[in-house]
Amino acid sequence: MSTTAPTEERILDAARSCFSRFGLHKTVMEDIAREADLSRGSLYRYFPDKESLYRAVSARETKYFIDDIARRTARARSLETKIERVLVAAMEFLYDNPINAAMAATDPEAFAATLSTNGRDLLALAVEAIIPMVHEAIEAGEVRADVDPPRAAEWIVRMALSLISTPSVTFDRDDPVELRRFLGDFLLPGLT
Repeated sequence: MSTTAPTEERILDAARSCFSRFGLHKTVMEDIAREADLSRGSLYRYFPDKESLYRAVSARETKYFIDDIARRTARARSLETKIERVLVAAMEFLYDNPINAAMAATDPEAFAATLSTNGRDLLALAVEAIIPMVHEAIEAGEVRADVDPPRAAEWIVRMALSLISTPSVTFDRDDPVELRRFLGDFLLPGLT
């Protein structure tokens, strides 16, 4: 259940729609106010500028993504399967999510920076989502007992970001069988 006020939700929905259609740089606050059926003054009472509104929309989208990861991995038994599902969810989030797709198309440099140099918040959220998976894998005997879960989670996320953002050369990263083999051959042995 959302704790956000109905008007704020309407603004976030409108902003998501505008950012998805026009991209971050081409969207103006007037577009969002019109889409939300509000005056610009009313919009500014909730968000002082486009950047703060974009951060709020991104935070909400990221929360949806983290919830999606939890759903996708809830019944998975092995760490390998969980990581594979996280990678698929992350690829979908980064490339199929309308806001990210618009940003990648209209401002690829900013999109790349979001994943790399400006990606600390995204990295931190992803690491927090992976830490419990590492703990479970240690308890199940899949991962060495001396592995530090936060550091292992960060290593997994960093490898995942590389797999997501950089095309592959020796395997088809979009083929689940090849992706699973790659994870099994290289990512997981570092933890076992």
